[in-house]
Amino acid sequence: MNMKKSSSSSSSSNDEQNQQGIIWSAVVRNDTILAEAGEDQSQDQSVIHIAQQLLKKEPTPGYEYYKKGFGAKLRGIKFHVYDQKVNEPLLIWSFCAVYDSSVLTDLVQVKSFLEKMVYLTDHWREYDEEWRLGDVLAVQESFAPILYQRMQEVTYLGKMAMVHDQVDSCKEIMHNNINMILENDEKIKDLDERAGHLQDLSKQFQKRTQKVKRFKMMQNAKHGLVVGTAVTGVVAAVTIPPLIALL
Repeated sequence: MNMKKSSSSSSSSNDEQNQQGIIWSAVVRNDTILAEAGEDQSQDQSVIHIAQQLLKKEPTPGYEYYKKGFGAKLRGIKFHVYDQKVNEPLLIWSFCAVYDSSVLTDLVQVKSFLEKMVYLTDHWREYDEEWRLGDVLAVQESFAPILYQRMQEVTYLGKMAMVHDQVDSCKEIMHNNINMILENDEKIKDLDERAGHLQDLSKQFQKRTQKVKRFKMMQNAKHGLVVGTAVTGVVAAVTIPPLIALL
């Protein structure tokens, strides 16, 4: 009996030591997961479910959250960075994490982790083609180990290691995201206005075309039946044989 209790106590101690604050994390470009780290040891695949639902949420200028229900320990969070170069399509970078709120009781720790990932990847996102253009898991081999190491730091080094002074920088990113969204809205509005102008020109052109067509039809009608008969005869000579051959 004592041995079983000791074993149970040891197992419980090991479980506590093996508790991971951030269980899964990923860097995503638009809908493409470039690198991810973590595992799902839950029986109901809660981590996978939360990660999938988190990725489905529409991007906003700041943070997005997800949890399965009230009181759920496992939760998801992601942070967005909007990125658009001249003459290039808009890129939206998402930094995602699924974490255990019973281990990381302060959300600041998780947010700090994501912010560190933003600044850590800044150079690659700006200049590396694999990051900007690569397919699914394009940087898995190079970046996933770094991602996993940073995840462990959050758990094992504790809250003091994750104290950050990047709140102002994070707010600046959010402001930049908002500005970029508004600029894109203005561009879309401008394109809509141009499209409307072109549509008006098209309608005017169609009206003129109809007038010209009506005028030509009237002119043709004035030439009498002889022209019409000649044209009809030529058309008949060309089109009738194939029709007969198919009968």
